[in-house]
This record gives sequence, C-alpha cells and structure tokens, in this order.
Amino acid sequence: MNKSAEQVFEKKRERRRQLAKLPFERKIEIVVKLQRIAAEIHPDKSRRVWPI
Repeated sequence: MNKSAEQVFEKKRERRRQLAKLPFERKIEIVVKLQRIAAEIHPDKSRRVWPI
C-alpha cells in the first residue's frame, strides 16, 4: 500500500481506539449530533432525530 493510504488507515485505527474508550452516554450524544447534522443537510420525514 502507498504511504499516504497507510497514514489514513492508521489515523482511522487511532480514532476507533479513542471512540472505544468513551462511555456509552457520550457515544449516544455523538450519534444524536450526527443525526441532527444529517437532518439539516437532507430533510426526510421518514427519519427522525432521537429526542434526547
């Protein structure tokens, strides 16, 4: 694999390690934040943001 691709994959592995250490509640907060961002970008009545 080329060097730049290897760097990208290493950063991805490191980010996953950091996320794995977070408490469950913080992970849910991140998911809800991503849902809100996605809902603003592409409104869809069939999908709802979790009411947390």
